[in-house]
Amino acid sequence: MAVLASATLALGGCGGGDSSSNATREQAAAKPANDVEAYRFLQQASFGPTPTQVARLKSVGYGPWIDEQFDAQPALTHLQTVEASAVAKARSAGPSPDDIIYSWWTHALRDEQAQLRHRVAFALSEIFVISINNVGNGRTVASYMDMLTQKSSGNYRDLLEGVAMHPAMGQYLSHMANVKADGTGRVPDENFAREVMQLFSIGLYDLDDSAQPKLVNGKHVESYNANDIKGLARVFTGFSWMRPASKTGLPWWKCFWRWSECSDPDVQDISPMQGYAEAHEAGVKQFLGASVAAQGTPDPQASLRVALDTLAKHPNTAPFISRQLIQRLVTSNPSNAYVADITRTFRQSNGNLRAVVKAILLHEEARQPAAASLYSYGKLREPVLRMAHLLRALPHTSERYTASGAVYYAAIDTSDAASSLGQTPMRSPSVFNFFRPGYRPPQSAIAAEGLVAPEAQIATETTALGYANFVSNILESGWGEWNSTTRRNDVQFDFSAWLGKAATPSDLIDTIATLMLGHPLSGTARTTAITAIDGMPRTTEANKRQRVQAAVLLVAVSPDFMVQQ
Repeated sequence: MAVLASATLALGGCGGGDSSSNATREQAAAKPANDVEAYRFLQQASFGPTPTQVARLKSVGYGPWIDEQFDAQPALTHLQTVEASAVAKARSAGPSPDDIIYSWWTHALRDEQAQLRHRVAFALSEIFVISINNVGNGRTVASYMDMLTQKSSGNYRDLLEGVAMHPAMGQYLSHMANVKADGTGRVPDENFAREVMQLFSIGLYDLDDSAQPKLVNGKHVESYNANDIKGLARVFTGFSWMRPASKTGLPWWKCFWRWSECSDPDVQDISPMQGYAEAHEAGVKQFLGASVAAQGTPDPQASLRVALDTLAKHPNTAPFISRQLIQRLVTSNPSNAYVADITRTFRQSNGNLRAVVKAILLHEEARQPAAASLYSYGKLREPVLRMAHLLRALPHTSERYTASGAVYYAAIDTSDAASSLGQTPMRSPSVFNFFRPGYRPPQSAIAAEGLVAPEAQIATETTALGYANFVSNILESGWGEWNSTTRRNDVQFDFSAWLGKAATPSDLIDTIATLMLGHPLSGTARTTAITAIDGMPRTTEANKRQRVQAAVLLVAVSPDFMVQQ
């Protein structure tokens, strides 16, 4: 519990830091001065530093590394990975939710050329949330993940359309097959209309350019109201499964509801939804000060275009999205100046996410945290990011990944808080993600300081102990699916390189910490770790392995590892 308390108090954002375009240009041309700076950057921009990535970053510098990562295409798509895993598992019905878990971990751990793309896509998946709890078709979710990955370097407006029209989102927020009002009491579903404003674009309240709520007479001003929801709900009518080209002769409703005569899952499950004029509201649609005139012939695409253009150009959108991306990549409480700078980049680039992410990572507050208050700078790292970092840092093998014809890790669900991570990628319990961007731990020093700690919403006494026990268990027994033939878990760690250092606790803990963090443990954490290891037996080979495992565990539960600063 001391670990959780220390980690929680070290959270937050930056208290100051005036920046400029000149400073950003200087950072773009800069190279890390040492491994510590390289590790810090790669914690923000990847799923964890590796010696290869550290060397590359130090060789080419920050800006060129970012460009290389955005220019590179993923080695395989998520769709290809889940289909390959389904074949390997002999799933006759096609990919399942388990295949999504395999794919996420495989790309996070192995796709070196597109680490930044995947890292940004994961950040986007925690803003534009869907969940395999509710969308059980593995191909559809994989396609959604691929869409986020491809659009991670594109335009926000295009991303928003990709999200709105994807069949995964259509099913998750129930605007797929949303039908116009019929005059007898039936009205359009308002679920997506509400969430596309609240969560995906403008937020609840009017914001200034630093994403701070504007106040009128000391009160927040709501950015939309019930009439705006109703107006947008009318826009999102008439969209449903894509009509295959070979089915154009069928009645529209058979394709709209995907009757068996108009079913082509291989195409429909991964294709953007199509507008059906027959189910679209033709009347006037008003929202957020915009209006779609009455249509003689219902035109769902024209209505959609006005709605998405309005949301993308709304003055709230740039700061609302910019601040959340900073939170997901760099720090929980960015200064007003930091957010305003990224908001400016967002607007000047017309919402180009590549430019926005690059500006976030190269900003002075991201690269020079000493200019900020370290008490309030950084972020608690969510469990799956800690796990990904651990796996990327430690030598290991995956039998399934190296097996003939297989291209994935046999990862498993990690949702159990008491015995695992308390979080599984793409398995959020709700559209509000695993945690809220504005979460403040009640009765905490963070709340007293007016700071937020989003990831702390899933950090409890249970998860703190569960995480420590989980790391201890996987270091001993491995991780992933159980292989009944080899009688061991899929992922096995190799500690042989450090057995020779086991007799000298200070050397061992410094070596492990430097591998995982880029620097030795700080303060009392190092002293405590050395004392703990020194008290362990060291005679046999088994004793030596246990000492190495203890060193890894003590680094993995330290504030230095759990908090990104």
